[in-house]
Amino acid sequence: MKKAKNAYLDIIIKNFIENKKTYLLLLIFLFIGIVLGVFFINNADESQRNEVSEYINNFVSTLKTNNNIDKNELIKVSIKRNILMGIILWFIGSTIIGLPLIYFFVVYKGLCIGYTMAGAMIALGTGRGVVFCIGSILFQNIIFIPALFLIAVSSTKLCYAIIKNRSKENIKLELVKHCILSIMSILLFMLSSLLEVYISTNLLTIITKYI
Repeated sequence: MKKAKNAYLDIIIKNFIENKKTYLLLLIFLFIGIVLGVFFINNADESQRNEVSEYINNFVSTLKTNNNIDKNELIKVSIKRNILMGIILWFIGSTIIGLPLIYFFVVYKGLCIGYTMAGAMIALGTGRGVVFCIGSILFQNIIFIPALFLIAVSSTKLCYAIIKNRSKENIKLELVKHCILSIMSILLFMLSSLLEVYISTNLLTIITKYI
């Protein structure tokens, strides 16, 4: 079991070293998305900002008054959602046309993070908003974002292999690698679901009592 874990870790580390530039590009796309999310909410009209504030405040109030969260149902929904997303990303990443969609998804993920962060700070204030964000989005994204980058890098390599007209054997090899890395990403997405439901939810329930 330990050897298998080390083997998976070695694959991920090797993948990162060989594709540092692509990972950096993805990080830039994620950062652009975060900036866009903050920009959108800061430049929204008063009614939209009030709606966001009301939604977050109602969410906090619900957590304060309702401790009977059905975590079993939450984990089922979250894992199903992440597995489906992983399969879709694997599929569209296996085509040249679909590759830009993965990069778009990275930007969209960043936008959601930036929007949530800015919305929480508007609704709760800077200090309480930061604490809320740590509880609500930090832990699962520590796993989710690297997994998303892993499948995006794998898709990029496969795309380049097809474009450069390599031999069929090389394309097959990259396709096999893409499938293996996609499976690893899906497993990480599932781990992200566990963190979201059993760590973030519990932490957020505790945090909301004091904000």
